[in-house]
Amino acid sequence: IEEYLVKHPEVKLAFQPGTFQIKLGYEKLRGLYEHTEIFFCNVDEARRILNRKNSSDEKEIEIKNLLKEIRGLGPKIAVITDGKDGAYASDGDNTWFMKPYPDPKPPLERTGAGDSFASTVVSALALDKDLTEALRLGPINSMSVVQQVGAQAGLLKREKLEEFLKNAPADYLPKRI
Repeated sequence: IEEYLVKHPEVKLAFQPGTFQIKLGYEKLRGLYEHTEIFFCNVDEARRILNRKNSSDEKEIEIKNLLKEIRGLGPKIAVITDGKDGAYASDGDNTWFMKPYPDPKPPLERTGAGDSFASTVVSALALDKDLTEALRLGPINSMSVVQQVGAQAGLLKREKLEEFLKNAPADYLPKRI
């Protein structure tokens, strides 16, 4: 993949490492990190990738530092999800917090929430939405997926995502931090 990216710099890579990629470590995947347009992981994964322990810093400060360090590995945009507490993103100039979309009822199962968030954000960016708009769409799919069992049930099509966005609470906006 790295060789392909070097030969085709116009290709934009979205990278969300799994357990095996995280265990390989940054050094073995340096070329992927350096060619990544947008990177996704959760807070615990970010700590493992960066060899950090839980910080005594306030959560927002810790996550801002994790985002900065992940971006320092190469990705242009870093996104760190924090489960039911939302997600954070940084493009180097700005850092945002995006709260979850309100659940209509208690979640059935959280499997697939992070994957649906990431794939929706990437899809929105591929459709030329800006990062803040993409961050508003991602949690909608997560909200829908956790209402079902499994990682694919509940995934919404574009029209339904936009309908939820249109009906979102007035304060459902990324907050610059």
